[in-house]
Amino acid sequence: MSKEVIRFLHSADLHLDSPYKGMKNLPNRIYQDIKDSTLKAFRRLIDVAIDQQVDFVLIVGDLFDQDSNSIKALVELKRGLEKLNSHDIQAYISFGNHDYMMLNKAELNFPSNTYVFPTGSISNVTFDQNEQPLVEISGFSYWEQSVSERMVEQYQKTTHAPFHIATLHGSLQNNLDHDTYAPFLLEDLKDVEADYWALGHIHKRDILMTQPYAVYPGNIQGRHMKEIGPKGCYIVEMTSNQTDLQFYPLQEVTFQSEEIVLEEMTEVEDIIKTIEKVKENYKQQKEKVFIRLKIYINESGFEITREQEEEILNLINEEEENDSSWVWVNECSIVTHPNYNRDELKQTNPFIGEVLQMVDEQEDIDAYIDELLNHRIFKKHINFDVNQIKDEIKTEAEKTILNELLRNR
Repeated sequence: MSKEVIRFLHSADLHLDSPYKGMKNLPNRIYQDIKDSTLKAFRRLIDVAIDQQVDFVLIVGDLFDQDSNSIKALVELKRGLEKLNSHDIQAYISFGNHDYMMLNKAELNFPSNTYVFPTGSISNVTFDQNEQPLVEISGFSYWEQSVSERMVEQYQKTTHAPFHIATLHGSLQNNLDHDTYAPFLLEDLKDVEADYWALGHIHKRDILMTQPYAVYPGNIQGRHMKEIGPKGCYIVEMTSNQTDLQFYPLQEVTFQSEEIVLEEMTEVEDIIKTIEKVKENYKQQKEKVFIRLKIYINESGFEITREQEEEILNLINEEEENDSSWVWVNECSIVTHPNYNRDELKQTNPFIGEVLQMVDEQEDIDAYIDELLNHRIFKKHINFDVNQIKDEIKTEAEKTILNELLRNR
């Protein structure tokens, strides 16, 4: 008897034809590349599935973007599914909080290889091989934007198929960084007889656990500066005793953020040369990159005005749209801090020493920023580690205060 093995592609959060509304002021070539990026990433997804000869493809929610009632996105999705069908590859898809309204649209006439999980409760379907069930796949589609039910409690294996894959578009119940939909705990996932949890909704790639695997592949294309780095899908190969995952980047445009410290500099040209070096490193990778830079200058007496920042930004982006592998610096923030020894200042300058002592004693700034961090709209649009941002606020506040005090001595 041959060893039972399955090979599938796990993806989620396609957000096809996302409108990128805040980027229309970019040069037309660059804006168009960004505007088409989700569609091109999806084409790569289909090509990877075919090249890797997978048994089936999972797309776990948010195929479309709720802000874009796009015919182009619908056509692109159907073409991709039909291409999979021509290679005898099955597709199992569900709709999430961004595209729940699409499920009942009459124009969603998918090819025969595509199974769409219905709404309301968990459905189970089998992937058969040699007329025998090989994999049981469970899942559901959203029926409204905010599904607060603990859908995880409804999952169960209903057949004797060797493998069970559970698909779930939702988030950890104690996740403070995102809106919580279809909430679950890791213990909930372990309680289900599943070999793999194919998750969606969180755009950052993450493996929550490995016994069994519970995986967020992230979205296939970054859409703003909070979704940095490679984006794509996983190819998963499973046997009865082993699971192997391989990440495949799919993004057409890579969003990046970098911080640079300049210890010594004599003129503005040093800043420009530093930025050009960063750009050249990305250009060697032959990718389209949309980048945010923050440059710290530890040099006494050196100041950069807001107007000079804008001038530098315009200069380094000149004719960038003419390059097929462009690197566009969307934001360049230059922060100057005089060189100083913190401990020495505390000893030699009584006033500054008192200020630094106040900073050191202010261990908890929750009372000042909790209302902001917990605001529903703020949480929806800002994606970061809360503890990290608290530390950054304290550090930046100290630097700003010392910068002004030392500059005016």
